[in-house]
Amino acid sequence: MSGIFGIVTNKNIDLPQTNGLRTWNENYGDCEAKVYESQQAYIGAKPELMKKSSDAKCEALIQRDRKIGAIDSVIFSDKNSSLPDEEFLFTRIESSGANSIKDINGDFAGAIWDEEKNKLLLFRDHMGVRPLFYYYDDEKIVFSSDIRGITATEGVDTAVNQDWFYKNLSGFSDLSASDTEYEHIKCVPFGGYVSFSLEGNRIVKETGHYWVPGEKKVRLKNRSEYTRELRRLVKDAVRIRALATDHKLGGELSGGLDSGVVDVLLSQIKKDCFFFSWSPKEEYLPIAEGDERLTIRDICDKAGIECNYGELSVDFDKLTLLKERNPIKGDAEYDLNIPITYAFPCYVNTAQIYEAASFMRSKGVKIIFSGHGGDEGASHRSNPYELFYNHEYYRYLRLMYSRSSISKHRIPATIGMIKENLKVAKEDLTKPFSVKEGANPLIKKSLSGKYNSAKMEPLYFAYDPVKYINGGGSRNRLDVLAFYSAYTGVRYFVPLLDYRVVDFALGIPRYLYHNWYYDRFIFREAFKDIIPHSLYKQRVKEDNSYKNLPKKEKEKAPVRYDAEDIAKAKRRYVDMLDREYWKELVDFDVLDNWVSGNVKKEDEIPIFSAIMTCIQVEQLVKKSKEV
Repeated sequence: MSGIFGIVTNKNIDLPQTNGLRTWNENYGDCEAKVYESQQAYIGAKPELMKKSSDAKCEALIQRDRKIGAIDSVIFSDKNSSLPDEEFLFTRIESSGANSIKDINGDFAGAIWDEEKNKLLLFRDHMGVRPLFYYYDDEKIVFSSDIRGITATEGVDTAVNQDWFYKNLSGFSDLSASDTEYEHIKCVPFGGYVSFSLEGNRIVKETGHYWVPGEKKVRLKNRSEYTRELRRLVKDAVRIRALATDHKLGGELSGGLDSGVVDVLLSQIKKDCFFFSWSPKEEYLPIAEGDERLTIRDICDKAGIECNYGELSVDFDKLTLLKERNPIKGDAEYDLNIPITYAFPCYVNTAQIYEAASFMRSKGVKIIFSGHGGDEGASHRSNPYELFYNHEYYRYLRLMYSRSSISKHRIPATIGMIKENLKVAKEDLTKPFSVKEGANPLIKKSLSGKYNSAKMEPLYFAYDPVKYINGGGSRNRLDVLAFYSAYTGVRYFVPLLDYRVVDFALGIPRYLYHNWYYDRFIFREAFKDIIPHSLYKQRVKEDNSYKNLPKKEKEKAPVRYDAEDIAKAKRRYVDMLDREYWKELVDFDVLDNWVSGNVKKEDEIPIFSAIMTCIQVEQLVKKSKEV
């Protein structure tokens, strides 16, 4: 993955101000960083080569007349041009504007500075596979592939986003297409762009979209035609990505429908490919009933590929790429949590992704195919209520009637199922999504009083994929994949988020995803002949293999600590927080009571979890500046 970064100002560039910005992007790419400097602009790129051939060039920084572009790009569609991908994008935008990239199929993010017009354009691919963060105030715009490049820059306001803070700590869905945990640091919108005009002592911002998921409606003759077209699009999405590079490919084996289909299609392309699952090897954990490795084995047998597995847990000491490529040097503070030590952003989770990427990189893999995003669009894991919600009432009645086939009294049974489904929708699906009840005790009353839980958004995942995707539903995993890409030297391809696939999946009638008790039906049917029967019939992804740990491993006797040791540990965590930084958000009286053990028992863990989140948010800012 390439890193792009820069500062544009209506004053003069202070070069020492750019050190952290550049340093945090140095762990991206595999070519030498290139930088353009002028009085008003500092723009750089740390490129990654997508071809091994001797004539391959690192072209991420482009200069033409008085326009400078920093672009991270891999284009999959037929460009009908011999230009490098980055220069092709630059030329298209320069000649026809940002909206002209709507029909370019690729993963990209970029910045173009027009020195003559004093305008900066930031843009991003259709689904936001490539990250790009930005900050602006009255004097400057700062942008970076890595959010820490921005937090490391002097003069950037890193105040915490109150909306994010409340939702995150209170258990509400905190999806967002553009917000971050920092109030003034944003993401460039996927399928869109942000432009900034420097007009004297002010900076004017404009935002636009060249593509919005779900705007097209697709109508074909019958179910068979829909199925064939979905298969064609998904198959082509895998093919064009596999042909975009001559590097060794890798595939994730999760045992699920999405990655299973991607892996089988990938195996049909005659290229060097390595398949890996972060599920543990049998020598570490024997296979038991309800184990996802049974399905993984079937996938490998069907596709004629070799299954490779991970270990029982992720060992950050053993997988050293994290240390080698991180600007912060030193050992991890395991008692505090490794993301804090290395300034991991709050959104980073799933350490097994790092294990998979690191291990595959050790096997020569440069590109990893992920099945992410399928159940949001192409394979759509939905609830029957979706048909009612989208006014497909006839199809809704037929589906419920088919589910009563095992009953002697089908009509009453159908009516009963409809009532139950609509009750679930009212009480669960369409209500604000929260995994907890009430605000976290750590949150200041003056802040929590601003929020009304009834106004929180539902989680649209199961019945309105258009709102779910447009609200940022795909973003977290994509940001995590990009983050680990930088530390392992790989690049992730996500074919099920090909914009043509997403457009088609969101535009077809919703009944196509349902048949009897099976959801994701059209996707199953599209690949029925090439996937194992166990995967085709899979209604719920098999339980994670870790549930099969022997009981003695699960239930080790808890370590006992005396009250004084517990109080010292708590005080240590609380003292890591800058009270001035958190004064508008955190009730420190509650934290002091927590240290002394004067809170309700049920509040102990929520408060501890909240403190760790706060430490991570604050430490990212502090440690990003250390470099």
